[in-house]
Amino acid sequence: MKKRKIGIIGFGGIAKGTHANGYLGCADKAEVVAVCDTRDEALLLAREKLGIPEEYCFKDYKALIACEAVEAVDICTPNFMHCAVAEAAIAAGKPYSVEKPVGLRYEEVLDLQKKTGDLPAFVSFSFRFQKTIRYMQKLIADGVIGDIKNVYIRYYKDSALRPGRKLEWRFDEKLAGTGALGDFGSHMVDTARLFCGDFDGVYAESGIVVKERQRLDSEEVAPVTTDDWCNILARTVKGAGVSISVSRCTRGIKMLTEMEIFGTKGALLYSSATGLRVDRGEGPEAEEVPDTFLANQAECFIDYLNGKTDALTPYLSEGVACQKILEAAEKSIKSGKYIKLNEF
Repeated sequence: MKKRKIGIIGFGGIAKGTHANGYLGCADKAEVVAVCDTRDEALLLAREKLGIPEEYCFKDYKALIACEAVEAVDICTPNFMHCAVAEAAIAAGKPYSVEKPVGLRYEEVLDLQKKTGDLPAFVSFSFRFQKTIRYMQKLIADGVIGDIKNVYIRYYKDSALRPGRKLEWRFDEKLAGTGALGDFGSHMVDTARLFCGDFDGVYAESGIVVKERQRLDSEEVAPVTTDDWCNILARTVKGAGVSISVSRCTRGIKMLTEMEIFGTKGALLYSSATGLRVDRGEGPEAEEVPDTFLANQAECFIDYLNGKTDALTPYLSEGVACQKILEAAEKSIKSGKYIKLNEF
């Protein structure tokens, strides 16, 4: 099997970490042959980390997509560029992987899905590749805990409280769309859907903790316009209750993920701090997750391009469904009402 030739567009933190390391971890299947970023230092890092020749380091994403050496593109730009870059890949007939959330608005993401057609498109829902999540999904699919009735999910970080952090694109609604809701909430919404199916509707609230920051290019201080925390109450089509809480301002908690899934036969209780406990009807007991459930996100994208998929492959349709829920949450925040998904 020949190696797939990948071009990465946007070489910030997520690209140089999860994405680049992922491709290095499946070097027998894929090779990053080109990279695009507007920053010289990012391109230099890509050259050093991935061994990319200078002639394949671009500052214009359209030039990278047009590069004959590139077979598929991996989009790791700020949110506002996701759909535009994906459309350029579609026009060139090149498959793509795109970071989450797929776009700023549900309407533009739905339009992207129509334009994509049958072209392979993959969404970087990274929680789908964690071994504990994959193991929990299998236990649920195998009926170990019965029909799901309640789901409680929490994802907390202190990243917005980092001293001296400036008004980056994540804090600007024109560039990011939303804050913790889109950045963290997209993962949690997708995981909840993976466990218990489609949502009927949502009620949500959000807030901004750090209300202003210094601009990147001046001493001026300007308002933060994206949420620092968001709480979502939802109901699934099958009637399960779902609670999702996300925050990037949890002082004293650097990073914590907790998930509690209660069914008619048992429960799954997971904390990134203490591991997984499984209740098969006789009380929760600690359970070791087999390493065989660990997956490499980049490798799963390459497998998809080669026609190999599984129940957790994040197709573009999964990103579209998630985007609709995120937008329903935004509508709820603004209106103070429960928003049904079939209302738009």
